[in-house]
Amino acid sequence: MTLALSGPNAWVACKEQRRVVRIALARGRATASVRLGSGVTAVAVGFGSVWALGTNATLYRVNPRTARVTKRIQLSASAPYNIWLGGGSVWVADDQAAQVLRISPKSNKTVARIGVGNGPADMVFAGGRAWVMDHRDRTLFRIDLATNRATRLATIGHEDDAAPERFALLAGSLWVTGRGVPLVEVDPDTGATKRSIDIGGTGIDIVAAGGALWVPVRTLAVDRTGFPTMTALRRVTPAGALTTAATATGRVDVHGLAAAGGRLWIADNTDGFLYRIPM
Repeated sequence: MTLALSGPNAWVACKEQRRVVRIALARGRATASVRLGSGVTAVAVGFGSVWALGTNATLYRVNPRTARVTKRIQLSASAPYNIWLGGGSVWVADDQAAQVLRISPKSNKTVARIGVGNGPADMVFAGGRAWVMDHRDRTLFRIDLATNRATRLATIGHEDDAAPERFALLAGSLWVTGRGVPLVEVDPDTGATKRSIDIGGTGIDIVAAGGALWVPVRTLAVDRTGFPTMTALRRVTPAGALTTAATATGRVDVHGLAAAGGRLWIADNTDGFLYRIPM
């Protein structure tokens, strides 16, 4: 939610300070700070811009070179939550309305509002399709990007208190995790669960990179509190082989996860650190 990578830089959203910060990864140093008109809940990079989502239902478009706001897009959304880029568009979750908004980066306007399940939490894209995972009712939807038609595929997980929140696409499967959810492999065409993998806790986030899945995990006790405090970082292959890539020796909260250039990056906004982990 709060970390995006673009070439030699990372962008981190700082909700309480109402700004996004540009960090030069090679130097580990902030090189720009963009103050916005509200708290910032998410950031993404693409289409030549940095996109930051404000709690005031404003989508800010920022020039990544000059670190200046070039456009403020007011969204008709009651509770905008997260940003994704895919299918030639910018997407924003309208959490309370059970919808995702599709915004054109050419016109800077909302071009579609698509109904999905309760609590859209994550999206992935491939070809002419997108998938949406809803964390409250645990539903998985697939969207035809040509028609904006959404099709409900399945309910993920069996526990009523489970909340599948993050997923990734790798080796022809969707891989889902979240609160009360281990790592679940799902067929992207039917939504059928193929298998469940014990990752020694529950996944806070997930990214596919270097032919494997990378999942920061927390204990079941921490899971019940809702905090994103990780104990370890797991590497999982499509075949299901599990290894531990890193172990937290102190408190590490995962507010952002991204991979690029053979490295994994974790943003911890609790203590204000950006961690680099070789893959």
